[in-house]
Amino acid sequence: MPQLEVSTYISQIFWLIVCFSILYYLLSKKALPRVAEVLEARADRIRADLDEAQRLKKDAEDALGRYEQVVAEAQNRAQAQVAETQAKLQADAAEAQATLDAKLSKQVADAEARIAKARADALNDLDDAAISTAQAAAQRLAGVKVSKTDAKAALSAVQTEAA
Repeated sequence: MPQLEVSTYISQIFWLIVCFSILYYLLSKKALPRVAEVLEARADRIRADLDEAQRLKKDAEDALGRYEQVVAEAQNRAQAQVAETQAKLQADAAEAQATLDAKLSKQVADAEARIAKARADALNDLDDAAISTAQAAAQRLAGVKVSKTDAKAALSAVQTEAA
């Protein structure tokens, strides 16, 4: 093998240094600066993308904050309207209840007055019937004609005694 021959070591070392120097020069002046430029451009693009993402995130957070604020305001308005409507409905219901209570109270009072009048009339009719019956019974049983005034006085005495 020629590379293991000691007589060719010097020429091999020379060509090694020449090839290494040329390769080093080409890499340091041509290839590596391009790679560095590409890496730097890539880093700049990544930085720009991160900055854009940060800006968009901030915009999204601002939009979310505005959205939540609008939703909160809408909920507050809705709750206020619901409360207002409930208060109005309660007031209307209370007013209707009061009107109905007054109407029913008047009807109850009127009915009680009619009942009291009917009861008084019935009691008067009953008293008259009792008086007439007492007069007729006294006439038939005892043959005595009792005046209406005497029969009424007797009925009053019996009612007082029974009460």
